[in-house]
This record gives sequence, structure tokens and C-alpha cells, in this order.
Amino acid sequence: MTSTAHKVTSGLVFLGMRTIDIVMIGNRVCATLDRLYTQVGGFSVQSDDRVTIRTADFELCIDNKADCHVPTLERPAAHFLALTLTPFEPTNEDDGPCNQSIMAHVLQALHLGLSPDYVQWIDPRALLSSADFEMATTLPEREPTLEELSFDDGTEAAKTKPRRHILPGIEETNLILQARLRSADPIEGALRATFREDLIDRPAIVDDIREKTTPLRLAVWLLTITLGLFALPMAAALAVFNLLRGENLRLTSQTAALTGTFIAFQTFGTTANAMSALQSMLG
Repeated sequence: MTSTAHKVTSGLVFLGMRTIDIVMIGNRVCATLDRLYTQVGGFSVQSDDRVTIRTADFELCIDNKADCHVPTLERPAAHFLALTLTPFEPTNEDDGPCNQSIMAHVLQALHLGLSPDYVQWIDPRALLSSADFEMATTLPEREPTLEELSFDDGTEAAKTKPRRHILPGIEETNLILQARLRSADPIEGALRATFREDLIDRPAIVDDIREKTTPLRLAVWLLTITLGLFALPMAAALAVFNLLRGENLRLTSQTAALTGTFIAFQTFGTTANAMSALQSMLG
């Protein structure tokens, strides 16, 4: 994967000839983005080998390149599925890990269904084999509890329990950790860290209805004060809502419109007729 100030690229490498359905791949990527709570705003098919997916924050292009030269490979790849994520706004230090996380999840979903020979990650000269990529993007299994480790009822099942359920000694544990640290692949480690940070540090999804600009928020308060001149209880309830959830111009306008409608009904004595008509519409 190559990171610049404007885009993030990666790809799947296929050494043998494959039938690549670019529309199916685009639909799978859209489903993956939906699971990441990223709303897809556009999906277009430019050709049999290219699709473009757009969201509110970035554009993701998927290209199927035949007989493509891949660095570090002795022969051209029969197919190279290139993914390019381009943010609409220049990225900063905080956006970089987020874009990498999105790309990693998309690659994982495509890798699961397509089983490529290699995955290009970090830069064009760095390739992960299919097995290494799967190992890097798969979180370790749950460790057995203390009760499970100490359980021994004398039965054959307990005696034949696999070796992985036995707690190793201190010296053995130290040797295993030191060996893993010396043999750790920085590419694989960075990819695994991306997945772990995404699962641990993902912020809670909050429905923010507050207006983005100060003039709009000021307009909400002015409209609330104006509503208080005609219906003080409604204005008070709306002011409390604005303080708790944030100023929302559409909600305030709808509240003012409904309040004005019922004030007009009461003024002309047609409230009973309006309620009867509403009841007949609702059945």
C-alpha cells in the first residue's frame, strides 16, 4: 500500500488466469463499507474492469489490470486488482490510520472471497503471501480461563486435552516471546495493529444533529425565542432539547410550523374539525 497526502493504494495479485466479476467485487466492497458504518453515496461501473465507489469523505476506485508488472515478482501477474482510496479533503495525521483501516477491511473482505496469491501492502515493493495476510488480519483466539486451565476430573477427555490448553512455564513463555519479537515482520505487525486499533479505539457512533455553523445555530435560537411569544411551553421544551442534543434548524422549523398551524385552528374555531379529519386519515 502506498500512502501519500491525497490517496492510499493497495492491491490483490493473481498469478493465474481468473474470471474477475468487477460488479460483484464492487457490491462486496459496498457491503464491507456498510458494515464499517460508512454510507455509500455513489456506485458507478465505468467498464468491465473498473468501478468507482463514492462516500461523503472519499472515492474508492477498483481496477482490474491484466498482465501487470508487480515489483519483486519474477513474472507479470495475470491479474492485479488495484484499489485506490482518494479523500476529498487533504488528509492529516488523524485521517491516515482511518483510511488505512478502511483499506485493510476492504482487502480482507476481497481476500476471503477471491483467494489471491499475494496482497500488496505498505508499498509496491512489499508483498504479503495469502497465508501471511490472513495471519496478520486474524485476531488471536480467546485465551482459556483459569478454571479451564485447572480443570481436571480424571477423565480421558481431561487427560487428552490439547497441549495449547496447558499453561507453559515462565522460561518457556519467555523463549516463545523472544522468538516472536525477533522474527516479527514489520509489515505484518503494522497490518495487525491496524485491525486491533480499529476494534479497540473505534469511537462510539453518535447521532449528532447539531448545526455545523454558528449562523445556523443562532437562527435556531432566534426562532425559538420567536416561538416563545406565541406558545411559551413549546418554546421552553424546544430550548431544553437544544441544550441537551444541540441546535437543529429543521426540527425547530417543523415545531414552529406545527405550533402556528394549531394556533390558527384555535383562532378560527376549526380545531375539532381538523382533529376529526386527522382521525379519519389515520383510520
